Amino acid sequence: MRGYLRGASVCLLTATLVVMLAGCGQQPVAIVNGQKITRTEFINRLKQAAGKPVLADLLFRRLVEDEFTRSGLKLTDQEVMERVAELKSEFPNEEAFQQWLSSVGMTEQDLVAEMRHQIKEEKLRTRDVKYTEADLRKFFNENKARYDKPLRVTISQIVVSTKQEADKVYAELQKPGANFGALARQYSIDAMFRGQGGRLPELPQDRLMPPDLQPLVAKMKVGDVSKPVKIDENWYIVKLENRKAPEKASFEKVRAKVERDYTLVSAKPKEALYRDLAAKATVQVLDPDLAQVQEMFMPKDELPQFGGTKQPAGEQQGAPSGAAPKQDAPQARPAPAEGASGQQ
Repeated sequence: MRGYLRGASVCLLTATLVVMLAGCGQQPVAIVNGQKITRTEFINRLKQAAGKPVLADLLFRRLVEDEFTRSGLKLTDQEVMERVAELKSEFPNEEAFQQWLSSVGMTEQDLVAEMRHQIKEEKLRTRDVKYTEADLRKFFNENKARYDKPLRVTISQIVVSTKQEADKVYAELQKPGANFGALARQYSIDAMFRGQGGRLPELPQDRLMPPDLQPLVAKMKVGDVSKPVKIDENWYIVKLENRKAPEKASFEKVRAKVERDYTLVSAKPKEALYRDLAAKATVQVLDPDLAQVQEMFMPKDELPQFGGTKQPAGEQQGAPSGAAPKQDAPQARPAPAEGASGQQ
């Protein structure tokens, strides 16, 4: 789920920057060696580098919103907040969650809006999926490993760049009353988890990264602190905070997740939804630099013409210079990949 939201946040952030920076084109956004980089220069470069995919993303998002409104499907605030809470549960604490939001350029309000859009899209893709309780139980029985909980651990880590510093930190940890979290905040170079005292979220033991941590942690008891160990270019000191035994899932406890997974596995592919929406959409791209985007919303036997007028494929000489040549089978920009469960 984080991957999907990270991709969506890039498009949102880029579009927001364009809007914020519009106007006052000669005002500088930066100065290098006394020379200004103007807002106009920045916007033009941003548009050149990412304008087409961002515009396509905005158009398809608008089509999804329009189709959802027409469909009669419903979405409650509770559904959205439950999905946000599900994402939050992947983080060890609120501070780590807020740090992640900042790293992907989103606020919590942005996240709620993005999650609302994602669920609407899922509902459109799954609206024609039919199933019975027996279908769900069969799916659960065929995919039990997906719902079983493996051996899980919670660790804290201090990462430093030299053996000398690792030995110094380890010596500090041997003193009575030593606080692992405080030392992690003071010495660790791991920017992702340093602010949380080096504490990572609960993870399957066989998914710890880097992989060399896995055999190290497997030999530890809860409360143990490892000696410094060199992994790749850095030195790690690890504390095993907790270990949870594997758990077998029951259908009743995970039914809601099974239902979502089943419908998404059987759903219309995202690309197919976009093609269907594009086929019946009325889209007019007014910016000649972005005119190629309109090809996604036109019949195969027609070419885009700036200003919104469609032109038969055989009359290409009158096409404006801003329009790109028509390709045989224009495709919508692929949507961000997602797993069967809808999480990234």
